Amino acid sequence: MSIINVPYGDTERSFEITDRNLLAVFDYPRVGRPTAAAERAAVDRALENPIGAASLGELARGAKRVALLVDDWTRPTPAYKVLPVILEQLREAGCADSDVSIVFAKGMHRELSREEMERKVGRDVVERFEPRNHDPHGNLAELGKSPSGTPVFINRTVVEADLRIAVGSVLAHPVAGFGGGAKIIVPGVAGHDTIHHNHSLCNHPSVTIGRAEDNPVRRDMEDIARMADLNMVVNTILSPQLEIVDAVAGDVVAAHREGVARYCSIYGAEIAEQADVGVVGASPRDATFGHATFALYAGAAMVRPGGSLVLVAPCQDGPGSKEGRLEFREQAANTPEKLMERIKAGEISASGGAFMYVYSRTVNNYRVVLVSDNYSAEEADELGVGYGVTLQDAVDTALASAGADARVSVMPSGGMAVPMAVA
Repeated sequence: MSIINVPYGDTERSFEITDRNLLAVFDYPRVGRPTAAAERAAVDRALENPIGAASLGELARGAKRVALLVDDWTRPTPAYKVLPVILEQLREAGCADSDVSIVFAKGMHRELSREEMERKVGRDVVERFEPRNHDPHGNLAELGKSPSGTPVFINRTVVEADLRIAVGSVLAHPVAGFGGGAKIIVPGVAGHDTIHHNHSLCNHPSVTIGRAEDNPVRRDMEDIARMADLNMVVNTILSPQLEIVDAVAGDVVAAHREGVARYCSIYGAEIAEQADVGVVGASPRDATFGHATFALYAGAAMVRPGGSLVLVAPCQDGPGSKEGRLEFREQAANTPEKLMERIKAGEISASGGAFMYVYSRTVNNYRVVLVSDNYSAEEADELGVGYGVTLQDAVDTALASAGADARVSVMPSGGMAVPMAVA
């Protein structure tokens, strides 16, 4: 008998399972807890060794308008640990505070409040630079069309700058393959029409979690980042506790790919055999059900089609409104093909529709069961998923349905995992 622990907010949820039913546990012994000095050293090291680009000091020499892009509240990047290093180097290169504009690259997400800005970049930075939220409906400059035919509208402050630097993180992502890199431009500081067209490219077999190469959504993002002349990205790689364990800096594609390789060396889950039941912890991206679904796409790779996925997520922000849950269920009830038809027809914005599309592909192939103290069974049903009163109940029920010889695989921190098939 084995006892398996799954992160759940600041605590854990556990279940027991006989060893003959346990197929695999995909955890991360390859990453430790860095000290604050080690985190700073990782950022310093990245900036001292830019990949495919000149140093920040060289890029900043003579720049009179600097746009510093930062990802938003939906991403765990500890920008308050990164920006002081960048701002120090800009100052050494002769850039005054008045030369620097900080833009929160929020895409179509809601605006950050001042309190959220302070949590993201630090109170001192907010007071010194008065950061602004990107507006996907205004203050845009038109740059033509990308090779994929996407109409390109980018934040005018970014376009008119002499130097553009982006701060984000490499994370597993179900549409772009990975976060980080060019995603800071699209959707980060792009216009609505740009985001819609780009995300509507998601009905392609290469659009999947953990795939950057030959992914048409990612390729279009990178083409547009080139059009916008993004000069440097600084991307962190985080621990499951969201501390900086590594970082890369440099060219929007070359540095990002190096970051992807380092990320996969930590969080790659080599899946040799598919299980009948998967237990997936949404940690550390588990504040809402929407965020938690990112873990499902990694977890789905370890389970045979038709199997069960038990999603463990505290969803601290609560279950949302009944209307929102019912709309979510209605959208997910569509086949992926029908959803894509509606996206292409403009009936559904691709900004959110792309994620509904990949979610629909999952729930149409697996039985999803939610374990969360912040949802009731009725509220989970309104989402269109099953409900486990406890993690043990959910696993036992799934095993009983799958049969006595069923196998179970576990991703305790599925919000970070990248599935990798074994050749």
